[in-house]
Amino acid sequence: MSRKRGRRSGVRSNEAGHETRERLLDAAERLFAERGLDAVSVRDITEEAGANTASIHYHFGSKLDLIAATLRRRADGLGARRDELLDEVEAREDVDLRSVVEALVRPTAELAASSEGGRHYVAFLAALGNHAELVPVLFELFDPYTERFLKVLARATPELPDDVRLMRFAVSKELINRVLGQPDGQVRWWLEQRQPGAARFIVDRMMDLLVGVFQAPVSTPRYADLDIAP
Repeated sequence: MSRKRGRRSGVRSNEAGHETRERLLDAAERLFAERGLDAVSVRDITEEAGANTASIHYHFGSKLDLIAATLRRRADGLGARRDELLDEVEAREDVDLRSVVEALVRPTAELAASSEGGRHYVAFLAALGNHAELVPVLFELFDPYTERFLKVLARATPELPDDVRLMRFAVSKELINRVLGQPDGQVRWWLEQRQPGAARFIVDRMMDLLVGVFQAPVSTPRYADLDIAP
């Protein structure tokens, strides 16, 4: 009898630990999305999650480890959805740019629209900013999906030099995360202030915009003296 009680107790303890971990991830995702990484403390996260201050260390180790875990939680689902759409694109005889752009935008839009947590994750990606210490984690999680996408994008934009294509891709994904992850953010707010209803169909308009980005001509560089050194 005592062994059975011990096993039941262990199961309940594991379930409680899992629930606490998920609450911490939910709280971190939401707060990072709303305030940015630097403005959120460990105490903010534990208070939001209704957990004790030692729980971050117990479940993750440090705030940086918690950020990495938050990144990992939805990364594979986002990447897998993009791969599904790329499978459809590559199954066609011709790889057209609009379909490739859709494969870039649609998974993020679907995630942002799926639930409050999904939107927070997209905004969290936009909030990562200039955190060089997270670059290895980002590479680990997203590079396999990114490499495949860039290969398909190259087939749709063979006229673009590699460095130009890469820069336009980097700017595009940053724009997607910022606009779609922040429904009350600056872009939508400005549009609604200027013309109510102008933010309707924002996902379709975003795709139109990015098709134009990749179709834009490549100019001969004229402003090398204005380059901003890293």
